[in-house]
Amino acid sequence: MNVKNFLQLPITKDFTVVAGSNGLHKPVQNVEILDFEFSPDIETVRETIFTPNSVILSSLLFAKQQPEYLLNAVESLIQLKASALAYKPVIYNDLPEEVIALANAHHFPILRFGGDEFFEKIILETMAYAKTQDYTFFLETIMKRLINEEVSDEQITSFLQQLNKPFEKYLFVANLQMQSLTNPQWMQPFLQLEPLLKSGVICKYKNSIFILVTNQSEQFQFENFLNEWLTLYNISTDELIVGYSQVHATQTEFHLAVREAYFARIMAEMDMTPTCHYKHLGSDILLLELHRKDPQFARNYVNGYLGPLLDEKADADLINTAITYISKKGNIKEVAVAHFCHPNTIRYRMTKIRQLVAPLDNDYVFYERLSAAVKLYLLHSKIAD
Repeated sequence: MNVKNFLQLPITKDFTVVAGSNGLHKPVQNVEILDFEFSPDIETVRETIFTPNSVILSSLLFAKQQPEYLLNAVESLIQLKASALAYKPVIYNDLPEEVIALANAHHFPILRFGGDEFFEKIILETMAYAKTQDYTFFLETIMKRLINEEVSDEQITSFLQQLNKPFEKYLFVANLQMQSLTNPQWMQPFLQLEPLLKSGVICKYKNSIFILVTNQSEQFQFENFLNEWLTLYNISTDELIVGYSQVHATQTEFHLAVREAYFARIMAEMDMTPTCHYKHLGSDILLLELHRKDPQFARNYVNGYLGPLLDEKADADLINTAITYISKKGNIKEVAVAHFCHPNTIRYRMTKIRQLVAPLDNDYVFYERLSAAVKLYLLHSKIAD
């Protein structure tokens, strides 16, 4: 959490930044109250009055008759590595120019309350937000490890214990992403449902959402359940790309279900389809495992085969056409529609692509090799994103 996040809390939404706007990136780990600590009449009893990375709340009562005390207070807070000072405008509405100048010079944010916000409520909301962010980071870290690492049964047991949910015997996982990521808030309705999922988990991972549901029955109709559940809470699936895992044993195959849903969603995105089930991927699973276990080898293969299309001097239409050609399973008419051009234009481009990358291959070998190279190229791009 940083000062910018602090200003986005419901209780601080009316705060204004009066100085140090270049320091809003500073981390916030605590919120403390300043009363009379910087009054010369008070003997400091602590070696460090405030902890580093704190937002300091104050009514500035200690400087009621002595505005010069404010400069000393801000100097001290900067030395103590406080993240920001937020003051309630009851004694001072505007601060002295020299205080503003000092804060700006040191990129130290000074914030003015918007109204009569209570100190205690600000502290509670800030700590609640920080706790939520910690849990979100924890879940995303677990998802990352499950996708990218080989985990043992002991590690899975540890993960499940830390998640502290009443998980049932079988696990079903979906990974969701919006077709267009123009709205960064699209995840929020899903994340708000997390407390309602008693035997499962909802969490974010990169630009996607994981929904993990457990059930006692291996025959549980997860896809139907998910669609009905989201409809119940008025969450539309029309703009979503969804990848579904196979059913797995929760206690021993937790990582496989997460990994399958993630890669199924990426394959759906590559194939320009709204949904994809891992069990229907066929031989594409081999490419997924190759890229996961030896990404450098996969990249070398892609660069070796598609190099003439990826060169900076190459016509961008060629690699884009190759990608669409594979996603449309070689259907020239569908590729032409996707590129808003005549089928003969696509045939010309495909002939040129073939001359550049595989002039001696027959039709079947050319398609097979181009398909593998394009899919590995897209896998690298999507996973890197």
